[in-house]
Amino acid sequence: MGFGNVTSTSKTMKIIDTEKKISVLIVEDDLLIKKIHKVMMTKFGTEVQLAANGKEVIDLFLSGASFDLILTDLEMPIMDGIEATKQLRSMGVTSMIVGVTSRNQDLEIQAFMKSGLNARYVKPLNAEKVIVVLNELKNI
Repeated sequence: MGFGNVTSTSKTMKIIDTEKKISVLIVEDDLLIKKIHKVMMTKFGTEVQLAANGKEVIDLFLSGASFDLILTDLEMPIMDGIEATKQLRSMGVTSMIVGVTSRNQDLEIQAFMKSGLNARYVKPLNAEKVIVVLNELKNI
């Protein structure tokens, strides 16, 4: 996976990609959070696709799609982030999966992490969190 350097100025932070764009799937049912995360990831030069629930993610992968990074909410209609992550891992998906949730109860967070997440962050993501995620992705 191609990955360049992270550069920072006082007004912008940018990922410089030297080989290929990073593909990101944002799985979120809240339209405002979905838009915030899409704008944020696009500013870092990634290719973004959107899904509204875990079933859409499973269907995308079953149809042959693949992504370098999956950002998934915990609570969604039809299929939540825990079940979607478990199914993706059981299908052999090795993409980096990051949980992004506003939930803060220990048992829920533990269950979310045990489902197969690589990391978890409180939403919404900001530039600093995105840089951390993209740097972690580079090291996987």
